[in-house]
Amino acid sequence: MDPADKLKRLSGGLPVGCVWLGLGSAMAAEAAGVAGARLAVVDAEHGVVDPGDFPAILRALALTGAAGIVRVPEASSGVVKRALDSGAAGILFPQIESAEAARAAVALTLFPPLGVRGSALGAVRAAGFGTDAGYGRRWNDEAFAAVQIESQRGLSSAAQIAAVPGVDMLFFGPFDYATDAGLDPVADAQVLEAVFAEIVEAAHAAGKLVGVFPWPGADLAALARQDADMVAVAADVRAVVDGVAAGLAAFAGA
Repeated sequence: MDPADKLKRLSGGLPVGCVWLGLGSAMAAEAAGVAGARLAVVDAEHGVVDPGDFPAILRALALTGAAGIVRVPEASSGVVKRALDSGAAGILFPQIESAEAARAAVALTLFPPLGVRGSALGAVRAAGFGTDAGYGRRWNDEAFAAVQIESQRGLSSAAQIAAVPGVDMLFFGPFDYATDAGLDPVADAQVLEAVFAEIVEAAHAAGKLVGVFPWPGADLAALARQDADMVAVAADVRAVVDGVAAGLAAFAGA
């Protein structure tokens, strides 16, 4: 299946604004879906989400008609398997810096002979605990794999990474990139814009999608106009912090 068709199937259309879920809360996931989110990234890298949290969070999203992609802490078989068996629609892999790393990551998401994902279709939520007889046959065509470009080395290999079969999206991580390159995400925003443009060019030249987590001051609509296919537009932890701060400020000024 074409990468764009995969993402449209998950989100209902392109470009898509996704919500970032890092609190490990199924209630927050359900609230995000009720608020209108159709796609969420469940953050098991920097968030406090454990593999044991995956089923409840993904179930809460599904209750509202939303889909969930899990960002894993690393490209390792155990956590990828747990995420996919729990019903994740795809995986976001951090810190991918070469085509070889991208190929190894994609292989973790696919059943043999295309990959190395283990199969327990009679027991896992993703296959309806054995009631969805077609899941195993469909999955290799529907699996969504996104890889993060968040270092100078990754940027230099972006075209080669995008060309890897099974990679559906290059996702720009501006904060890690800024740290790696010795940049200030605020003062050097124009540099990040230029880096993002390079990633867009590399991805689209290979027929792949582009995602981005906005840096401070970035215009979300402008990112979409720059051909971003997926933009993180909200995060559960920021919603709590910003909402509480706004309420306290309003109270103090009353």
